[in-house]
Amino acid sequence: MGNTDETTSERKAPSILHLVKQVQYKAYVRLESVLQPLGVTAVQFRILTTLSTRPNVSSAELARLYDVKPQTMIKQIALLEAKGLIDRQVSRENKRLLELSLTKAGRTALEQLQTDTQALEAELLQPLGEREQEALRGYLARLLESLSAVVVDAEEHDDAEEFTQEYRRPGVQRL
Repeated sequence: MGNTDETTSERKAPSILHLVKQVQYKAYVRLESVLQPLGVTAVQFRILTTLSTRPNVSSAELARLYDVKPQTMIKQIALLEAKGLIDRQVSRENKRLLELSLTKAGRTALEQLQTDTQALEAELLQPLGEREQEALRGYLARLLESLSAVVVDAEEHDDAEEFTQEYRRPGVQRL
């Protein structure tokens, strides 16, 4: 028998970026299955959540916040409105602006969705003890803060060419 087979201890550890992406993907698939019975996608759930904390925002503001084209956001808004989950009203301050808000049905649906997603989170984190969950949350928060600091640094320093294009654009991760 040759030494061509690597033992488990000799194998290279998987990339953290790969592991994070795999966990994110599998969690996303599970999230979609939890949201599906109420006929809402993960994107629509995020929009509903945003509207619950930022009522009377316009679709244009949502598009900028989520870093999507206004046409893309309008499609999602139309779907949510057709489901009776959101409403559009003419702004009192600017008659050319339509503001979005949750309907009563939207608030009820969001409450159920939040309950279901919290249960999913508890299920996904079940293999970790309470302290491990707290540590993981802390690590992820620190990484997010660190990455957000890179965004600020890139915006303040024009010589940070490698970060400029990617990190200057507005995105959903900066909520």
